[in-house]
Amino acid sequence: MNLLALQAKIKSASDKMRADDNTKNALRYLEQLTWLLFLKVFDAVEETHEMVAEIDGTTYHPLLPKQYRWATWARSSLTGDALIDFVSGDLLPHLREMSGSPRAERIAAIFTEIRTVMKSGYSLKEVIAIVDSIDFHALENHHAMSVIYESLLAQTSDAGWSGEFYTPRPVVESMVRIANPELGERVYDPCCGSAGFLVGSAQHIEGSLKTTEQREQFNHSTFYGQEAGDIAALVGTMNLVLHGVEDPQIVRRNTLEQDARNFSPSEQFNVIMTNPPFGGTENPQVQQNFPSKSAATELLFLQHCMARLADGGRTAIVLPDGVLYRTETSFSTVRRRLINEFNVTAIVRLPTGVFPTAADTRTNLIFFGKGGRTETIRYYQVPPPPKKRSYSKTNPLTQSVLEGAERWIIDGVPDTYSWEVDYDTIVASGFDLDIPWPLAGSVTDGSNADERLEDVRGRMATLLDLAQSLVDANASLADYPLLPTVTLDAWIEESGARAGSATPDRLVGVSNDGGLAPFKGAPAKDQSRYRRLEVGDFVYNPMRVNVGSIALCRREEETGWVSPDYMLFRLKPGAPFDNEYLLTFLKSERGRAEIDRESRGAVRRRLYLDGAKNISVPVPGDPETWSALIASFQAVKRHLRDLPAAAYGALASFESAAFGERTDA
Repeated sequence: MNLLALQAKIKSASDKMRADDNTKNALRYLEQLTWLLFLKVFDAVEETHEMVAEIDGTTYHPLLPKQYRWATWARSSLTGDALIDFVSGDLLPHLREMSGSPRAERIAAIFTEIRTVMKSGYSLKEVIAIVDSIDFHALENHHAMSVIYESLLAQTSDAGWSGEFYTPRPVVESMVRIANPELGERVYDPCCGSAGFLVGSAQHIEGSLKTTEQREQFNHSTFYGQEAGDIAALVGTMNLVLHGVEDPQIVRRNTLEQDARNFSPSEQFNVIMTNPPFGGTENPQVQQNFPSKSAATELLFLQHCMARLADGGRTAIVLPDGVLYRTETSFSTVRRRLINEFNVTAIVRLPTGVFPTAADTRTNLIFFGKGGRTETIRYYQVPPPPKKRSYSKTNPLTQSVLEGAERWIIDGVPDTYSWEVDYDTIVASGFDLDIPWPLAGSVTDGSNADERLEDVRGRMATLLDLAQSLVDANASLADYPLLPTVTLDAWIEESGARAGSATPDRLVGVSNDGGLAPFKGAPAKDQSRYRRLEVGDFVYNPMRVNVGSIALCRREEETGWVSPDYMLFRLKPGAPFDNEYLLTFLKSERGRAEIDRESRGAVRRRLYLDGAKNISVPVPGDPETWSALIASFQAVKRHLRDLPAAAYGALASFESAAFGERTDA
């Protein structure tokens, strides 16, 4: 049976169910078709076991009693009301009550909520005959059924159901190749839906199977999933069975109802791949299961994956842009944990339209492992289709578009759309991971105007979101309490060792906006009094600190030697605030007023270190929420700084395209 013939059979069955009074709704007939297909597939697997046992001279005991085997009831003379009575009153109740083994209990869990049965027993008999005519022993049909089933899922848009679990095949395959699951590893999807990631992993691993023991491991202890939806759990289980995994470990469960703070090593997995639902909200009771409470389902699923990842394991997850930059305390805290406690290796930035059910949502593929903190992240910007703003159902993403990302992440082979960001840069940005493609504004010919315009659109959308976060924060300042002030005298100490006989090798200056950069002026003849700037040091120009000329050295490449006229200090251990909080305060209006009050001099006022020690600083009442707020300030400033160059570059590219040589008639 070829693909077209099989497709015709599925369409014929669907048409008959659409005409039935009880299965007109797409979800209803999809449920009916799914459980019929599952029982037919399951019976084919049981037949295979029986044939192998007979050849081996052993005995195999089928899981289902003979009267409930597909070959018995589906091929019997039952029809009309008698068939409906058997299915509704005997078969389905038995399946729901199965027990005695993990396989039996999994089937019972799958069928717990299955209720859809066609109203007409005669039409049901016709559909059963169509399903029975499909030969599941033929290997080519396994792949064909997967293609047909995924096309059915993609077309089912009722209540957004398909959007909860349908991920385009090129995205799945690319994520599987990058994550590279291997036999002996436990592969898990916490919201597996139709099990696309697990099926992709099975196809990736199956070629390495050599022995019966390896096949047993592949069948019973490699693929794990959880899924809240009853139909989706059935679809996922059947999809894996169709792809040769006889006993997939899929559990019907609301993943977010599990306590993410108490998973033991035995409950963790080596490889996690998932596309969690995002844009939804969870109730406060469910939020109590997570270290950082949030109503956003995408952030809760990310924390779940972090909690269930085994040491040395790796995760590949689809997440919307907001997770990278949103500044609410929960988002900021989770990003800090992700960067400091896990190794984020890559972020693939996707254009809009890749996921048809969320066409306007900007998404990312994020890859991270457990074992050491993040050092360097490989970013990749997937371009939109030529001369288009985004992908769509009629112009979908293809596998070839993701090949550049795979070469960059797996083999370290860069191209125009790849770049790297190191840990210190991420820290300096307040753990904002929404880092745009740096070349977006650098090319002014018309060849990539669409990419650059889309980049600007995305940057502006991010700025609007960040601005709304600030509006919300400003409306609820009680969430950012301040305790009584303390003077800096007890919490800072002078730093900056003199050069003495050493020769300063890199001179550093401080700009009025608080940036550190190589000093461009001529050095003094006597450099022995120059002072060493190290990571964690504050440095300021005593005559211009009141207008913002104060900086924090955050990264090794910013270290060097500064003029002996500059003041250097650092926070002592145990200070009631961190470096970022203190810097933000000193550059604020209230901080500048404190600086003016402690500055000395009749003509040119200066802030000496003794004066700096007298500055009064309010103590943050909740350091975690204040860190998130300060991160939002930093994110807004960075995006505002980067936007003009990108916008002007995009306009120049568009002008070049508009006035370039072209034929429109």
